[in-house]
Amino acid sequence: MKKTITQEEHIADLQKRIAATAGNFVPLTADEYGLLLSQPMGTVDGFEPLATIAGGIMVGVGTAPNGVQQMVQTLFPKIPNIQEGDVYVIFDFVKDDKGADYLYRREKSFGQGGGTDEIDEDESTRLTLDLRTAGSQSYWLGSRDVRMGVKTGDNTFEYRSFSDMNSGTASGKVVMHLPTNIMDIVLATGDIGVAKPFAGGIITLKTMAKDKIAFHFSGDTKRIFTWFTYDAKGKVLEENVGEMNEGLFQSKVKNARSIKIYQAEMVRNEYPFSFVQKKKAAAAPPLDGIDAARFSAAMFFQTQVQQTKNTSLRYLDKNDPICLAIKGRAVNDLKKSARYVDPESSESERITTQVNAWPEEKKHQMQALGGKSIEDYAAKTSFDAATSMLVLSSFPVIDQKKIAEGWDIRVQHPGGDTYIAELWEDSHVVSPEAKKEIGERERYYKMMALLYTLEKDGTVTFHSPFQPVIDFLKIYTK
Repeated sequence: MKKTITQEEHIADLQKRIAATAGNFVPLTADEYGLLLSQPMGTVDGFEPLATIAGGIMVGVGTAPNGVQQMVQTLFPKIPNIQEGDVYVIFDFVKDDKGADYLYRREKSFGQGGGTDEIDEDESTRLTLDLRTAGSQSYWLGSRDVRMGVKTGDNTFEYRSFSDMNSGTASGKVVMHLPTNIMDIVLATGDIGVAKPFAGGIITLKTMAKDKIAFHFSGDTKRIFTWFTYDAKGKVLEENVGEMNEGLFQSKVKNARSIKIYQAEMVRNEYPFSFVQKKKAAAAPPLDGIDAARFSAAMFFQTQVQQTKNTSLRYLDKNDPICLAIKGRAVNDLKKSARYVDPESSESERITTQVNAWPEEKKHQMQALGGKSIEDYAAKTSFDAATSMLVLSSFPVIDQKKIAEGWDIRVQHPGGDTYIAELWEDSHVVSPEAKKEIGERERYYKMMALLYTLEKDGTVTFHSPFQPVIDFLKIYTK
């Protein structure tokens, strides 16, 4: 008589199969994903569950890596084959405790008479996945800030973050795109020109030259999941990924000897949720000014250390002419940039006067551009956008003498004509009374990163975080 396998035994068998692949892709069915997602989860620090949905997935709130900004998060057991862009959170509605419906829609705004479109599944809804552990268990923690538009009049609205929602209700769904029935095929130089059945079509290796590789696939290209190229010793090679055009894929890669191509059937699973976020008791007064910036920078610094500990960064020698040129102007460039967010500066007052005369639609365009410019700048300088804004907004109250004595400027050269000035604070100098409590490990905090380029004539050009906004103002005020 055939023994009935319990759910626990099935999950244990799946875990053995996953462990045996040593981190590679694991062929799983949609039902097997469901079993893995159904495992009970413990408590993860910093995560506040608001709803548990089908499959055991939790939705809630927590803090971003910078330790300040509150974000919508999902927590679910570690499952294989998940990559960035495979998991989304989509909101159907969000209402505050007064019943006001606010939800920023990507294609339309309240100011344009819209605001009811479904949110596109693009970069604005993808979750940043982070692997967490609690005890002996591993989880995927997905996070993103929710940028909302709150209706303030018949044709006006203002932007807010999810962190502004102290209480209220929300509903939506977690969407996962899961690769099922993964299979692979390996092609080597001996297979050039040989047509082989694969993924419901025919795949043919066209070229495996010294610096290029190409193959043709006659079936549904959506079935091609991913691929890896290898050298003669079986080491994975870096590729300059190209595009597939009418089934022909070409990529620049040096000394490839084989390629492993994976097929998969993508299954879209939706997990609806709704929650009520109850009003919280008044919190303790937040950190003010630069203290908040230091706290944020410290939290981000610890995260960054983990992310970059295996990365080789190139810094210029302190006596390098380019390093000296950048160090000589970095603090002044930071000071000039900070004036754009200082409400008492002449720059801010002038901008406010100009913008107040604009129609609402144009105001919203500039506001959106300002947020995007900071995010883009943070990506280019490999630094945290929230910390950057805290430092810029706090700069007017910073003791300039302490900057001169306690801030160190290091110039990183990631390559080409690009240079990044990193402003590090020595907390032992700035806060000598807390030297013992701070310790040596947390002594240096990266407070800011500024972008520069080297021109052909040898001069160094500074790129302001607010340059897109500055250009926008120039165009619209002509």
